[in-house]
Amino acid sequence: MPPLPQLPQLPAEFARPDYLYLLLALPVWLLLVWPRTGSGVLYSRGEAARRLTRWWGPSGIVLILPKLLRALAMAALIVAIADPQRIEVVQDRELRGRAMGIVVDLSSSMLAIDMEAGSNRIDVARAAAKRFAEGRTLDELSLVAFAGRSLTRVPPTNDPKLVAAGVESLEIELVGDGTDISSALITGVSQLVASEREPRVLVLLTDGAHNGTGVRPLAAARAAAALGVKVHALSIVGPETPEDRARREARAGSSTAADMMTVLSGIASITGGEYFHATSGEALDSAYARINRLEAPVEDVQEREIRHSLRIWPLMLAIGLVGLEVLLRGSRWGIIP
Repeated sequence: MPPLPQLPQLPAEFARPDYLYLLLALPVWLLLVWPRTGSGVLYSRGEAARRLTRWWGPSGIVLILPKLLRALAMAALIVAIADPQRIEVVQDRELRGRAMGIVVDLSSSMLAIDMEAGSNRIDVARAAAKRFAEGRTLDELSLVAFAGRSLTRVPPTNDPKLVAAGVESLEIELVGDGTDISSALITGVSQLVASEREPRVLVLLTDGAHNGTGVRPLAAARAAAALGVKVHALSIVGPETPEDRARREARAGSSTAADMMTVLSGIASITGGEYFHATSGEALDSAYARINRLEAPVEDVQEREIRHSLRIWPLMLAIGLVGLEVLLRGSRWGIIP
């Protein structure tokens, strides 16, 4: 991934700015130690001494310069104690997964052998859902099985292998028979809302139309949407044979597949998800791949501050000024108080 543009660095701040009030005492100190006429003797080593009569001339500068150097050194020391810091803003980014629930139909109709290579629906559904779960390594996953009622098979977990093992262990009529899509939605959504992860996504796979009692699927979908849960609905039914088509036409055109499509597409539309119809294992894998792209991990960017202390610089300045004062007092010019 390309690096994020670096934010401009903030100006320096002081960790202990209250110490800067000590700078107000320096003018008072200077007034107390400021040299006055007759207050000292300026002499050249090895030469005759002469009394200072005025301090604003060249010789007076030598007299007051050590005082100024000491005052500047004290000011630099106070700044060092206040601890100036340069603040650098750094951006940390990581990929954050979602709260995702996998819901699989275990009704007896999933035993129908209408998939490729003589496979039944449940075998194809289990294999595809297992591959899907194993690929969602950043998500908090949960697994719900349903038929006549629903059951939380694996509660929310960050271990995709545990969910994949749960998918592999699913058996037909584990929770009775029937197709109660409303119950599946309610159970799946309840697992997601208990998670702190967002966004929340439910992937529902079934092969039949809703035949449960109580809450209608579209009403359950509206409740899911109100809770911020997106539902992707998948139907898995083999290609319609001529015999199936003849039976459907004999029933005035109605079909379970059409009813199922209407309900599932309505659920997906209400919650902001998508509806997929798979007639083979390859088509089901394609649908899961599409969901993987739609629900890619979210890039989470966090900003943090790194503080670099700058106190060494005013401290070195203070030491340098004191050293300069000592050199001046120890030079051929000296001040005798």
